Amino acid sequence: MDEKNSKLNKTHTLIVSDFHMGSRVSRSRDFHEMIKNFNFKKLILLGDIFESLNFQKLKESDWELISDISNLAKEKKVIWVEGNHDRKLTSFFSSLTDIKVCKIYKWKYNNKKYVAIHGHQFDNFLVNNAVLSVVANQIYNFIQLMDFKDRKVSRLIKRKSKGWLRLSKKVAERAIMYAKFTQADYIFCGHTHKAMKKEKGGIKYYNCGCWTDIPCTYVILDKDNIEIKEYSSG
Repeated sequence: MDEKNSKLNKTHTLIVSDFHMGSRVSRSRDFHEMIKNFNFKKLILLGDIFESLNFQKLKESDWELISDISNLAKEKKVIWVEGNHDRKLTSFFSSLTDIKVCKIYKWKYNNKKYVAIHGHQFDNFLVNNAVLSVVANQIYNFIQLMDFKDRKVSRLIKRKSKGWLRLSKKVAERAIMYAKFTQADYIFCGHTHKAMKKEKGGIKYYNCGCWTDIPCTYVILDKDNIEIKEYSSG
């Protein structure tokens, strides 16, 4: 093993979600920098990789990341689980790359059963109030752009709004019910933008957070070791 590879962070599986590339608060450049320091075998993109169908909003750093992930898929296993924001995009990109695309990803590893699903399927508010959800998301993105450097206003709004809707807790509880129904030992979601770990009835739930806030968060999986990690640029 060469010296360069020996200095890389190592894990079997890297799980990330909610880049929202094309939005002005996407931190795709940070992920691009972070992933250079990892040696892994599998990458799971857990939904909402894009903000919308409007490619004109993609920045140069977004296209660079897309190119690098496409190249990674030639030598590593890359799975893209479809989110509510990037519907209709997954099939288009999968036809151009070696990335495997699915709505739900199930696999076995180290004698355990795992499932990865974006999580919007467990969000009744989103399903029943689609237009309101889009408007609220646009307002929140604008507040993030105008906020202080430490994002204290948008962080406060995020905590209050998620608490009011109890979104994170609801998604976690329903995800665990789904895992129990499918006989999975672990379930991973995104969607809520809030990193979270919960265990119930022997089933372990992890939400890998997002790459639109500071710090950004992700999940690493290596044998029995599963951790939620944070990344802040600079």
